[in-house]
Amino acid sequence: MTSVTRGASRTVWLGGYALCVSGGLLLLTASPEGRAGQATEHPPPETFHWVLPAQYPEVEVTELHPGDCYVIQQVDGMVYFGDAVPDTLELQRALGEPRAHRVESTEEHPECGLVGCLDIARLTETITTRLVESGQARARRLARHLPSPVDGMRGGAYSDVGSSDRSRYRQAPEQRMAHRHLRTASRDKCYEAEVPRSLTVHIRDSGQGTDRTGVYSGYLYLEHHHPAPHGVVVQNRLRSPREGTTS
Repeated sequence: MTSVTRGASRTVWLGGYALCVSGGLLLLTASPEGRAGQATEHPPPETFHWVLPAQYPEVEVTELHPGDCYVIQQVDGMVYFGDAVPDTLELQRALGEPRAHRVESTEEHPECGLVGCLDIARLTETITTRLVESGQARARRLARHLPSPVDGMRGGAYSDVGSSDRSRYRQAPEQRMAHRHLRTASRDKCYEAEVPRSLTVHIRDSGQGTDRTGVYSGYLYLEHHHPAPHGVVVQNRLRSPREGTTS
């Protein structure tokens, strides 16, 4: 795990010096790569909103580079493991397919205000209400659920970044339950990717989802620790008082 910097600059300088050139002052700075004026810049952090209706096996959220720092900040929704509650299947189909998209957010508790997101939020609330009013309590699982042998190890969302069997949670190093993500995020930490991977989110279910209704959704924070695609050489030149004036 690494610390989350919330997009703050993490440039490391090895040293610098100044030269006087024709009455002006040219500042040169040595970068970690040893080239004058070259700074190691990272792409800005991103927040992704993902939605996973219970009838689907997974949702692909984003691609990771080595060193990227990621964590699920927030999860919502409920999945029902049992015979469908009346009217919930039609509501669930209205959610559409799994989806994930980037949202503009710098808040610890992000929120998507797009029309599509608001529609999904209303459907999620309606589905959850129906499941609570008409379903059996022992069959309901929140997205942050911590599975146990008592409930058949079913329920809760988990992330996967390259395990050999994504459809089943096997406590592999590449798989982490949402409740672990939330604890990590509360400590202002995140998980670091070691190799390029596609990050997906799943519903933990040994039964492979043949009797699931409901939906899980959430927000995932991604901090890039790899260099920006195109480096920019920056030179700061302090001009003499005579420069830039007209007679």
